[in-house]
Amino acid sequence: MDWLGAVDGYLYLVARMGLEQVLCDGCLSGRVPEAVAGVARIAPELIHRTVEDDGGTSEAYQGALTVAGVRYKFECLLFADPDGSYFVANIARFEPVEWHTGIQVAS
Repeated sequence: MDWLGAVDGYLYLVARMGLEQVLCDGCLSGRVPEAVAGVARIAPELIHRTVEDDGGTSEAYQGALTVAGVRYKFECLLFADPDGSYFVANIARFEPVEWHTGIQVAS
């Protein structure tokens, strides 16, 4: 299953914001953007940071992103241009690791 595509589509549907933006903002600030705060939360960990020759930086993160009750483990690489703009350069891992199911019965 394409978990990246499914979560990206869901986030775009509910908040007009893609998964890459949520991961980027979430890793940098430690919280998801306000637009998705009702359906998502993040717990990132910076595991490596390198200053590039051009003055930019590469930052590797791992952690968990929970979206609509499903927890996904992720590993991603963010790159910062010398002007300070960030973007996701690579998502190396994104897979569900915990979820709960249930049925609501009307009485």
